[in-house]
Amino acid sequence: MFSSSSYDRFGGRSRGGYTATRRGSGQGRRSVAPATPRSPSPPIGLVLTTIRYSELEADQASSSDAKITGLEDVASYNWLKANEPTIMTPGKPPKWTPTARPTKLAEDNPNGIYYRDQNAAYFPSYPMEPVVRSIFEERPDFNAQEVDVFGCGSTFGNLLRFARNVETEKPFRFLVEAVGETVFFIRRENSPKEVITDIRGYGHSFPEANTTWDADLQSSNSHQRIIRYQLGHLNTIIRFEADGYLTEKVPEKKTYASAENREVNEDFLVSALAANTISAHTPKNSDSLKVTRGQGSVPQSAVFDLKTRSIKKKHNDTTISDQIPRLWIRQISFFVLAYHDRGLFRSEDVTVHNIEPDVARWESDNKGDVRKLIGLIKKIADVVKDTPRRKLEVRYRYGLGLELREQVEGVASVLPNDLAARWADQGDRAESIAVAVGNSSVDGAIGLEDDSIEKGVPLDEKIVNALDDDDDEYDWDKKEDYTACSMESCNYCGHCSY
Repeated sequence: MFSSSSYDRFGGRSRGGYTATRRGSGQGRRSVAPATPRSPSPPIGLVLTTIRYSELEADQASSSDAKITGLEDVASYNWLKANEPTIMTPGKPPKWTPTARPTKLAEDNPNGIYYRDQNAAYFPSYPMEPVVRSIFEERPDFNAQEVDVFGCGSTFGNLLRFARNVETEKPFRFLVEAVGETVFFIRRENSPKEVITDIRGYGHSFPEANTTWDADLQSSNSHQRIIRYQLGHLNTIIRFEADGYLTEKVPEKKTYASAENREVNEDFLVSALAANTISAHTPKNSDSLKVTRGQGSVPQSAVFDLKTRSIKKKHNDTTISDQIPRLWIRQISFFVLAYHDRGLFRSEDVTVHNIEPDVARWESDNKGDVRKLIGLIKKIADVVKDTPRRKLEVRYRYGLGLELREQVEGVASVLPNDLAARWADQGDRAESIAVAVGNSSVDGAIGLEDDSIEKGVPLDEKIVNALDDDDDEYDWDKKEDYTACSMESCNYCGHCSY
C-alpha cells in the first residue's frame, strides 16, 4: 500500500540502463519482433561427465540441515554512470517512494538498451572483480577461505531449477573455477553486451516513478548486493541486483561519512557532471576499474524485489508463488507487486508483501529439492577441484542434462592475479605471491589510497571473458551480437571495441 508521505515525481531522476531482472512486466500484449542474428557461441571444451536429473541424489549429509541459516550482509556496490567503469562501495538501492495518486505511465522504450548483465557489459574483462573489490574494501580482513562456493543469484537459480526437475528449453552455461578453497560459478553469455530485445510493458517506467536514489547516488545505474549464508553445510556467497529498499525497515541509526570520504564523493560527482560523464551510456571499454567510497549501507532485511503485472492477471495470479524459489536464494523478505490497467497504476493495486513466511514455508516443504541442490553444487565443486587446471565449464541443454566440460584454452581466470592471490591467501601473503606471478598492481588491491584500482594481468595471459549475470528473465530467441570485432576469429575475450 502507498505510504501517506509519498508524492508524485516525473522526470528529473536518471536511472537508466536497468537489466530485465528488475522488471517482469507481465504484459500479455507483446509484439513479434523480426528475427535478429544470434551472437555466435564461444568455443566449448570436451565433455568430462554429464549430470542428469535421474542420477541426481540428495546430499544425505545435509538431510537434517536442508535450509539456509546465518544470513549476513557482506558488501554492496552501485554501478555509476561515467565514461570509465566506476563503482561506489558500499552502495545503497533506491528507496521506495510511491506516488500518492493514480498515475498513467508511458510504456518502456522497446528500443531501449537493457543489458542482460550490467556487470559484464560495464566491465567485461572480469565481471566478478567489482564484487571481490567491494568485499575487501568493506572488510579488509575478510576470511575468504571460509567460503565454499561463490556465485550470482541467476546461476544458483538455474541450478535450483535443475535440482527441482523444472525442465526448460532455455539453455545456460557458466564457468567454474577453484580459487584456493572457494569454487566460483561465473555466468557466461555469448557476448558481454547481450541485450533484452523487444521490451514491452511497464517494468522499467514504474520503478522510475516510484523509487528514488539518495542524493549521493543520483548517478547510479544499479545496486548490487553480496550476502553470505550457510546453505546446508556449504558456506555460500551470492551476488544479486536489488530493486529497492523500505525506509521504515532500516534501523534508526545515524551513519556518518568521514570528511575525506565526503570530499572524495563530492569531487567525483562534480567532475563527472563537468565532463558530462554522467549519462545512460555504457562506459568506454577499459581494463581498469575505478572505485569510489560510499557513505552508508542498507541491511538485507529492508530490501525488496519488484514486479509489475496487468490487472487482468490479478485474480488467480501466481506471481508471488512463482517467485518464491528465486527470492529464497536471494533471501529477500519483501516483494512489491504492482498491477496496472494499460499503464494506469492505482494505489490499491500496488502492494508491499512481507513474503518471509512464504519463503520459510517453501524451504520447509521442499527439503528434498534443497538437499539435491546442495548435492549438485558439491558434485560440481569436487569435479573442478580434481581437474589439473581447476577449471570447468558447465552447459545445460534441454533433454541432455548438465554437461561438465573442459574449459578451453584462453579463457580468462575469474579474477586478476592480485585478487586471486589475496583471496587464496586471505591477504597475508598476497603481495609476495602476486609479485611472483608477475603482478605489478597489488597495492591497488591491498589499499584504496586513490580511489582508482588498477588490475593485474590475467593468470592465463590469454583472456576470454567469463560472465556472471543476475537476470532470470530472458528472451533467449532474440540475441544480437554487439561486438565490433570479427566473430570469426574472436574467442570472446571482452577486450575488443564495443
